[in-house]
Parts: sequence; C-alpha cells; structure tokens
Amino acid sequence: MIKVRLPVIPVKGDEKWELLSKIVDKLETRETKKALARYKITPVNKAIEFLKVIILAMFFELEISYAVNEVNKRYELRKFLRVEEEIKLKSVYNFMAKFEAEQLINFVFSIINVNSKRRRNKPSLLILDWTDISLDLNPFRRRDLKNKPYKWGYSTKGFFLGMKMMILIDYRTLTPLFFHLYPANVHESRIYPLILELLKRRKLIRFGDSIIMDRGFYAYKNYLIGIRYGVVPLIIPKKNFRFERLKGLISYPLFIFNSKNVEEEKKRYKKLVKKLFEGLKENLKTLRSIIEDVIKLGKEAFSLKRLHCYAFEPVKKRCSLSVLLTGMTFKLGFREKKVIQRLSEW
Repeated sequence: MIKVRLPVIPVKGDEKWELLSKIVDKLETRETKKALARYKITPVNKAIEFLKVIILAMFFELEISYAVNEVNKRYELRKFLRVEEEIKLKSVYNFMAKFEAEQLINFVFSIINVNSKRRRNKPSLLILDWTDISLDLNPFRRRDLKNKPYKWGYSTKGFFLGMKMMILIDYRTLTPLFFHLYPANVHESRIYPLILELLKRRKLIRFGDSIIMDRGFYAYKNYLIGIRYGVVPLIIPKKNFRFERLKGLISYPLFIFNSKNVEEEKKRYKKLVKKLFEGLKENLKTLRSIIEDVIKLGKEAFSLKRLHCYAFEPVKKRCSLSVLLTGMTFKLGFREKKVIQRLSEW
C-alpha cells in the first residue's frame, strides 16, 4: 500500500500557520540569539535555521527528512521560514547530536521564563503532574530491559513502553517552569522528594508556594515532606484520607530550632499548615484539570507521542522542544481552556 504524503504549503489566515509564523518571528529575535550563544548552541544563525525545520516537522507531525525535503523543494515554504540556503538533512541530525540535552533545556527555559523568577514576589500556585512518553517499540516483542533506559509503565490509558516526564507549570500563566525525565517503572510518590529537591536547588519554589498534585503522589509522609520544603503540598487525597491522622503526624521541622528567631519560624510553619488544611477542602480536581490540557497540547499538537528515540538524551531534547513550543504558545496569549483544547485537536 502506497502512503500518500500531503505537500506542506503555508496557508494565509489559517490559525495553525499564524501561530507558527509568530514562533518563527520569536526564534529570530535578539533575545533568542543571545540565549543560543550563552549556552554554546552554535553557530547561532545555522542553529536558528535548523530549529525552524525541526519545529515545522513537530508542528505537522512529519519526519524530519520529509520536512527538509519540503523546505528545499518549495519556495513559498522557504520564504515563510526565511530560509535562504538549501538545508542538508545530515547537517540537521549532526546539529541535534553535537550538544548535550542540558544545553537545550537551559536554552528553552531561558526563552519561555525570561525574568519569571523576579516577577514572582508573592507565593504562587503551581501544578505538578506527570505524563507517559511512549516510544515507537513493538510491545509484543520479548525484550530484556535490564540495561535499557526505557521500561514498562502504567498510565490511565494502560501499559506503555517508554519513560515518564514530570512537569511543573505556573497556574496563573500556564508557563512551564520545569520538567524531568525518569524511568517508567518509578512511581510518582517515590520520586516526589527528589523532584522537590531539584525545584529547591533551581529556586523554582519559594516558601509559601502551593503545589497541586494528583492522587499518584498521595502518601501521608509526602504531605510532611512538602511542609519541610516550605511549600503547601495540595495532594488530592484518596477516599480513606483522614484529617485527624495527618494533624497528628505534623510537627515542626527540626532545622528551624537552629534559626536565630525560633518563634518567628514556628509562626511561618503554622501558616503553611493552616493553608494546607484549608486547601485540601477546596475543589482541587477542577484547579488541576488545566494541566491535563497543557500536557495534551504538548503531546498531540507538538508531536510528543510514540517517539523514534530510545535513549534519555535524544528523548530529553524532543521533550524540551515540545515544552518550548507549548511555552511560546502561552506567551503569545493562547491561554483559555477552550482555545488550548482546540489547538490540541489540530
């Protein structure tokens, strides 16, 4: 059976092409060029050209080879992307392979989170959630996964073979602040302390911030761990949750007794505990539901499903580009729930 591939031709007035046009404009700004140079993703001008082609492929769920072929073949597409010279496929692959994933991740967050830390003067409401990253592997083939980065995992859709991605967003702006890739067979309640430690080191959480999480993070000890890190851990409780038991387990973190003003520190932590019990009585499911749309946008609209990558480094790079597109979409003003859902179903 012959598979027919549609030509990639820019359409004026089409919402998807209009969004891509704005993202292309953003890639050519001085701010983007400075960020690329800062994280040594060079040469800068070539890097921007290659990123345009890769993003085009992700936007329309194309293979990079087909996207390169279309750009080279169609003048109107080269004009839209503002690409003058012919793109070589090998050069695109070499570009993605020559730098570390951490370089690209730092570049992505420098673009979508410019001055975000300075703006967050008051405690923020954040949402932490995870999603499955399925790889394009035959699930019926017997495999020895002992030394493989991908593992069997379970999500609401059933079993999958791949990895998991944890993502943190700001509830007000929907801006992605952080993501972390980890093996699919690790449960969220176990990796939760590591995630909080990473967020604290990167100064992404401040004292008094509230973090909404689903039931996958549920455990009485995880409420206590959150308080210890100075945040309000609004983990959606399970049916057998009892407020009295949690109240009996909560105590002051030992390190506050080494502070100069112990009584002042006690007052701060009392406020945290009060916010925790008040927050657990709210409708957290409704507040948290927006992150499901954010994740769906990254996976459905920006090609983050059944990846043809089989190691942590290339998967991290693909995830970071999906986060970049998602973050840029929100920065351009597409934040309403209905709009996000429509974009996800392109």
